Amino acid sequence: MTLPASPDVLVIGGGVIGCAIARAVVGPGRSVLLVDRGAIGGEASSAAAGVLSVASGDADGASLALRRAGLARFRALAVALREETGIDVELDLRGVIVLALDDEEAAALRDRAARRRAQGLNAEWLDAAALHEVEPRANPAARGGALHPDDGRVACERFLEALGEGARQRGASLVPGAEVRAVERRGDRLVRVQVAGSWIAPDTVVLAAGAWTPRVAGIVPELPVRPVRGQMLALRSPDAALRHVLFHGAGCLTPRHDGEVLVGGTVEDAGFDKAVTAPGVLTLLDDVRRIAPSALDWPITRLWAGLRPHAPDGPLIGRHPRLENLIVATGHYRNGILLAPVTAEAVAAAIDGAPLPTEVAPFCQA
Repeated sequence: MTLPASPDVLVIGGGVIGCAIARAVVGPGRSVLLVDRGAIGGEASSAAAGVLSVASGDADGASLALRRAGLARFRALAVALREETGIDVELDLRGVIVLALDDEEAAALRDRAARRRAQGLNAEWLDAAALHEVEPRANPAARGGALHPDDGRVACERFLEALGEGARQRGASLVPGAEVRAVERRGDRLVRVQVAGSWIAPDTVVLAAGAWTPRVAGIVPELPVRPVRGQMLALRSPDAALRHVLFHGAGCLTPRHDGEVLVGGTVEDAGFDKAVTAPGVLTLLDDVRRIAPSALDWPITRLWAGLRPHAPDGPLIGRHPRLENLIVATGHYRNGILLAPVTAEAVAAAIDGAPLPTEVAPFCQA
């Protein structure tokens, strides 16, 4: 494997965040090399359900503002990717519904919908009759649901493929199976990085390694990122049986254009173990029972697990405070897909010396 000896930007990590960054920062006069220890997009990015949850989630304050910024960029990005690559990322913004199965949950969801409207977001309470009219497969016992019509979903693997292809077409080099093995520092700079046996000297290093951030040899092992396992399964639905993403508690059912419905995922502290377990599958099936019990009759087509990168105070985005040519973009946890556009924009701004999007500022480490 021959790698460029001195790329302007080295991106470590080939998930959706890394690919979005590579596409955003490459251009005339700037070379970009992206490397990943495994396959491009082979970890959390390809294991995610692709839900774009802003108003339907529980975030507030700076986290909510960051999510809104991510979603606001999605339509334009989806159009640009289709024009550049011919890949339809299947962006579907027909809304997300959060179910209430008892009166207490209904009251809480009505209150939260009112709060979202006060925050300038769209939210609507559906009583039981209205819910089952717009989503007939929802649990017949549901007392209603909160509809968040601006939230939605995207096909993760197509989104990732389009970002990677867009980065390549713009001139970036994407190299799978290339693990960072060592780093040489000089003062407050990273001067050389050993990748798969070759030493290279990038001008700027972008660390976007997701759950594997602490394992990137010699860079910043003190970053507070840890893996959180999420197990998922897919069902084959008849006749596009679900119209919206449906939530209840931690459970989620996400319909796709090809007729699959993704279920999950679990939230487990399991280190770097990506095994699918019987308890995990039982948890997912219980989610189906609560959200859309008739779907228990549908065949299971796939089972898998991924590792999300969790940081206790939200994602870490921006220049590292002690290494002048290191930019971090990690710790996105369950929102890597949603936050990829605004993260890439922020990293490009950091490299250019331009102001970062204001919504990113609370998550900068400098």
